[in-house]
Amino acid sequence: MSENEPEKPNEGQEKSSIKSAFKPGSAQDKPALFKPDEMDIYCNKITLETFIFHGKDVNYDPIAYLEYDPSEKTVDVVMKDSTRMDLGVTIQWLVRPYFTKAKEISIVQTKNREPIDGAVVPLIHKGQNAPATI
Repeated sequence: MSENEPEKPNEGQEKSSIKSAFKPGSAQDKPALFKPDEMDIYCNKITLETFIFHGKDVNYDPIAYLEYDPSEKTVDVVMKDSTRMDLGVTIQWLVRPYFTKAKEISIVQTKNREPIDGAVVPLIHKGQNAPATI
């Protein structure tokens, strides 16, 4: 089974629906920036532009960058003071091939399908050096 395909149920297991592709991350002790139902991820597979659309108020100023962990398929939101938050979701197989190739992520607050605020932050992979702009 490839990493980009959904898991197949074992014999006797109930078939999973597409909703199972969007499950909460495993933040453990870290607070989460979003709940799974508060945000959507959109990736343009041609331009590799990646967006996180959300509706709640977020202070973007303290955000330094996002760090993707390929083994856990989770994203940490790293603040300028080095504190970390979980993004709030696991990056699922539907968007993972495009999300992981993005160099930056646009986090956009929307209201009535119109953008009202946002920020563009770098995306690094766990183990890479943090961006020099912090």
